[in-house]
Amino acid sequence: MQAEGGSGDRSAVRPQASPAAHHHGRLSFRDPLTELPETACRLLLAAKQILASYGYEALTLNAVAATSGENKAMIAYYFGNKAGLVGAVLDSVIHDEFIASKARAGNVATGRRAQHVIEQMRRVAAAADDRRVFVELLPHALRDDTLRRRLALLYSWYWNAKLEWLGVAAPGALDDPDLLGLAQLVSAVIDGLAVQAAIDPDLDLANPYRIFLRMLSSALLPDSARKTDGAPQADGQPPTGGAATGGGEPL
Repeated sequence: MQAEGGSGDRSAVRPQASPAAHHHGRLSFRDPLTELPETACRLLLAAKQILASYGYEALTLNAVAATSGENKAMIAYYFGNKAGLVGAVLDSVIHDEFIASKARAGNVATGRRAQHVIEQMRRVAAAADDRRVFVELLPHALRDDTLRRRLALLYSWYWNAKLEWLGVAAPGALDDPDLLGLAQLVSAVIDGLAVQAAIDPDLDLANPYRIFLRMLSSALLPDSARKTDGAPQADGQPPTGGAATGGGEPL
């Protein structure tokens, strides 16, 4: 990526070099806040600040320029237009914490995986501004086909990130319907709690975290532990003994 003010090829920093890029036929994502030059980062952070504080209608190019202290022309230089900026904001909101979480997941002991997921969920919930930005952008992404497709691609990465939290990520892991379902469920809980917390910032999430920890502890047990008195339950439902809840009390 060229230095700011340089005379090199601008395509290196324009939205064609999107945070979502194809490499060797596979989709990989990069965090805009670590990939973009300082000016672009200031523009991106200003856009997030406006969205979190005043909502989507307040997100104008003039407002971003004024908040960031940068020339409005730099928005076109780095992001192409408002749509490109909004897409980069959407990428950043999903990526920032989850990119950082990958490093924290590296040395987690197998027996602590479920607790680790809850800790990461709490970190996500603590990022109140990012949560508000995501909730603010979501209805617009659903109505804009380009943003909706971008969000769908981001969710594929998002699911794989959850499997990394759980210590079960591997090439092709999302082809396993059980692992995909588990990743989607974890994602749904995170998103659902984020919406509830956005509605009521004082909401106490201790109870859902506690219950979800029990559910995850059960889901991560080996098959040999999913039995009651040495056999699976006849109706195919999860066993109700202590082993099925990771040694805790039944739900």
